[in-house]
Amino acid sequence: MKVLDELWQGGHEILDIYYPEEISLGEEEWSVDVYQDEINELYHLNWTWTVTSKRQLEIDGEKEDDLPDWIVVVEEPFSDEVVCKSIEGWLRDRGYKFGIKMVSLEQARGSGLVKALREMDIESEKRDAVPMEKVMKELRKK
Repeated sequence: MKVLDELWQGGHEILDIYYPEEISLGEEEWSVDVYQDEINELYHLNWTWTVTSKRQLEIDGEKEDDLPDWIVVVEEPFSDEVVCKSIEGWLRDRGYKFGIKMVSLEQARGSGLVKALREMDIESEKRDAVPMEKVMKELRKK
């Protein structure tokens, strides 16, 4: 990936990553969308990787061989350490030697969907929203 080469040549040895999902430590069935702001911004991505447990994959009825390259499947229960190790492994498998550092969502600059949500004007969205009751009433008329 050209962007990873650029980051390495630019002196980035550690990549900060984060995820917005709230998952309990030790959860067996789980999936998180992992964000890396520099990559997301350079490639206009909503998120960078998805890390998912093999059990979650089975529940979703998906096969590992059919997944896109950016989805990383693990067999371990959920933890930040497992997410970091899986991304480091993904990078290493492609010849990159970046270290990975987990940062909290609050510490992250924010990119992709996280940035869009932070910039969203929630109050105007609420004001402009159509109540579900009104929608259902209109649908019944047709």
